Amino acid sequence: MRARAIIYAVLYLVALVIALFPIYWMILTSILPREELMTYPPSFFTLNPDLQYWGEAIPEVYKPMVNTVIIAGAVAIISSVLAIFSGYSFARFKVGGDTLPFWILSIKFLPGVVVIVPYYLLMQRLGLLDTYAAIILPHLTIGLPFAVWMIRGFVSELPKDLEDAASIDGCGRLGVLRHVVIPLIAPGIVVTALFVFIWSWTEFMFALVLSKTEVMTLPVRIAGMREAQGVNWEAISAAATIATLPILIIAIVFQRYLTRILAYGGIRG
Repeated sequence: MRARAIIYAVLYLVALVIALFPIYWMILTSILPREELMTYPPSFFTLNPDLQYWGEAIPEVYKPMVNTVIIAGAVAIISSVLAIFSGYSFARFKVGGDTLPFWILSIKFLPGVVVIVPYYLLMQRLGLLDTYAAIILPHLTIGLPFAVWMIRGFVSELPKDLEDAASIDGCGRLGVLRHVVIPLIAPGIVVTALFVFIWSWTEFMFALVLSKTEVMTLPVRIAGMREAQGVNWEAISAAATIATLPILIIAIVFQRYLTRILAYGGIRG
């Protein structure tokens, strides 16, 4: 038994190192002095951290970060609100049976490259290129189906007797949804919004094609951080670290909800 525990502990540590090493290397690259960065074999730590590249990166990513927060936040909120009504309808009224909800989920797996040209032509015709709407609308086509499927799973797990009891007490359908269903699945709604937010935060292709300068997002700005002399790896690593921090903070703060909801089985259709 002790040998098995030791094996599991070693495997856990190995998996942890493998998972965290890319993040560690990214942060280390952002603070390594240039003379240490270009050495071979590479340096895995430094006693002389240099923060000048963070000073270069912060002005570069400030506006793109604001744009990304606005876009990802709007996508997460809109997707979650619409998914509450849609997911509840699919779970309780069996709209479309099991086929329609699955078809809606399948839209999430549609390759973006298939629709990017039609989206570009549509946004160009509507005069929406390089606006928030030009990126939010395509993101909704991916985030909303996922949110609907998630909320449908959460509602399906609720005992229907609770809704019947509220109906007997005089609640209408909207009252049941507002006073019974939403409070009970609130953690699931939060988790759904977080997943959609994270996906929108990291999305690259739609943001690259449908934006220019005004609503450029973080992934697009980081990918374009080049100098005449070549790639400034230190500044790019600092910018990537800045872009990663909000996601890490969200994961840490809401870790309890994420693990509880996934263990609860809310994503089962």
